[in-house]
Amino acid sequence: MKKKLLLVAFLLIGFQEAFAAGGAPCGDYGECDSFKPELNNIESLQLGALTFINHCYGCHSLKYSRWGRIAKDLDIPENIFNDNLVFGANVKLGDRMTGSMKPAVSENWFGIAPPDLTLVTRLHGSDWVYTYLRTFYEDSSMPYGVNNMVYPGAAMPNVLASMQGQQILSCKDVPIIASNGGVRRDEMGNDITEEKCGYLKTIQGSDTLSVQEFDKVIYNLVNFMTYVGEPSRSDRERMGWYVILFFVVFTALAYLLFREYQKDYH
Repeated sequence: MKKKLLLVAFLLIGFQEAFAAGGAPCGDYGECDSFKPELNNIESLQLGALTFINHCYGCHSLKYSRWGRIAKDLDIPENIFNDNLVFGANVKLGDRMTGSMKPAVSENWFGIAPPDLTLVTRLHGSDWVYTYLRTFYEDSSMPYGVNNMVYPGAAMPNVLASMQGQQILSCKDVPIIASNGGVRRDEMGNDITEEKCGYLKTIQGSDTLSVQEFDKVIYNLVNFMTYVGEPSRSDRERMGWYVILFFVVFTALAYLLFREYQKDYH
């Protein structure tokens, strides 16, 4: 009986961890926005790599990845890769991507060393990372003047603010939901609303991207980070169909062989 209870407990823990990694609710934001990676979209991965190197690699590392593996998988010629993505004369393609900033320096600046991001999409899920990077808002009470709805109190500044523009929390009128799940209406048939706050509002400048363009930049970035978390994922998924096909054919042949044996027995 105790062994069965332990087995059930381990299964429950496994399910909880899988749920947390697969897109649990995103803090104050609510449900995470859906993200579907396109790991065969080489152009998206290349653009995501460019964004990561230019905006993220200054603080964060990808220490479980190597420069050469990324250049090969993303079909980037070595000379172009070195000229546009590798900063440092002593960096070789076989080196690991250990980051530009020393941990002691970053800890002094930010109060905590920025984490390595190789496996962040596997830890939190791509949905979580995609939503997190788009939900920074201005907060004068924070050291860097910004906060995050997905991860309140984040020590990270909004390094993509120059692309996104000014994002603030705002209020708006929302319909009141009745007990039956519908919208409450007055005697004239008009929706009854109430003011609620905590909604993100983007104020774009003349030199910032549109919401759609910024979302595309973040999509490419998270797509690249998803690839980095498991570089062989696209190959695994492609080969998986052949494995399933093999089992289907093998099962059919095994069944036919079983029927032939049954004829000999009877």
